[in-house]
Amino acid sequence: MTIKSFDTLIKAVSDLSPVNVSVAGGANAQVVNSLKRGHELGFIGECYLTGQENLLKQVIAESGDDPSFYHILPSETEIEMNRDAVGAIRNNNAQILVKGSVKSRGYIKAILDSETGLKKSSVLSNLTLFEMPSLPRFIAVTDNAIIINPTLEEKAAIIKNSSPIWETLGINPVRVAALSAVETVNPKIQSTVDAAALQEMSASKQFPGFIVEGPLGYDAAISAESAKTKKLTDSRVCGRVDMILAPNIETANILGKSYKFHGNAKWGGLVFGATVPAVLNSRSDYGENRLNSMAMARAIVHGKSLFKPL
Repeated sequence: MTIKSFDTLIKAVSDLSPVNVSVAGGANAQVVNSLKRGHELGFIGECYLTGQENLLKQVIAESGDDPSFYHILPSETEIEMNRDAVGAIRNNNAQILVKGSVKSRGYIKAILDSETGLKKSSVLSNLTLFEMPSLPRFIAVTDNAIIINPTLEEKAAIIKNSSPIWETLGINPVRVAALSAVETVNPKIQSTVDAAALQEMSASKQFPGFIVEGPLGYDAAISAESAKTKKLTDSRVCGRVDMILAPNIETANILGKSYKFHGNAKWGGLVFGATVPAVLNSRSDYGENRLNSMAMARAIVHGKSLFKPL
């Protein structure tokens, strides 16, 4: 079986033991309210919050959550908030990192720090998982927040980075569409060249657990009927795609936002390639989407399919 909705995912992780969380810039009501919900569901344990002590105490009190769950790590600047949050992963047994009221750039920089950071893969990448009424399953978009114009090598790393979420969702093989504007290789369109190379790498078993095809237009990737009209009848990805690998950050970002605003999507997002799953929600995101992201992170900490015996 596979997990196909956030409701199912949250129910599954609620049966797991709680894990500790570290938040960079925790004086954010949406963040703390989502932590409270995680406490109520049972999959979030102790929380280490960095930021100004008086503001953190105020937000915790206003949430109505049990204050004994929280440990305040006083810090004034965003550099300190990010550094101390990463430090709580190393020093306080926290297993999930969360971005609160800090800017994404500084948060990512703290993860990448060569001396005190958490980088594990050759690159960090972001993936957002979407659930929409128009699809009977999850669909992911990557990279929509970190790598501006990924090289072929970075695209390969982005695919490999995403393995933990698919494993825990029980999805194998993962069908990946390397997106471009057309389905034929054009030397003037680098994304088509990269996509064809990724397809060849996939065919030679360089991406275990994945089927990568490209170049594919979005219509062919998402619709079997569109693929049929384009004579892509042998495709194992078209109409069944699990992950959209975008050619650049603009494409991924715009596509993800169109899902949110026009597809009535629910979503959650994580940074991959660090030693722990790192939540990367926008500072304006609602508590529901933050909870979805933390459920994704808790599932990854579990380290195996949620449908296997613990």
